[in-house]
Amino acid sequence: MFDSGVEKTIVIAAVVLWFAHGWYLNNRLLRVHEKLGQVLEQFNGLRNYLYEIDPQFDDERETGKLLDDSKDDLAGGFAAMDDCFLIRQKEQQGKRTLNTRFDS
Repeated sequence: MFDSGVEKTIVIAAVVLWFAHGWYLNNRLLRVHEKLGQVLEQFNGLRNYLYEIDPQFDDERETGKLLDDSKDDLAGGFAAMDDCFLIRQKEQQGKRTLNTRFDS
């Protein structure tokens, strides 16, 4: 198949360069993923901050607070039901909830 040493050298060099190029691209891709993860983390922080101060989520915060306050008694079951009902109602109306993704 390979008659001369030059052909062998060219093929071996091509294979080595191909693997080196793949390794380099893989490292660059890992850096891109890290930076993208940081950007998405910042957007999540922004979402948390904005949802924290936005008055349209006061009803959800109140039902969540009632749920936390009444975990041990029978009213806790009703508080959970009210919270689920409120979230389902907001989703059906197309409104955002506290757990809605920021980019959607």
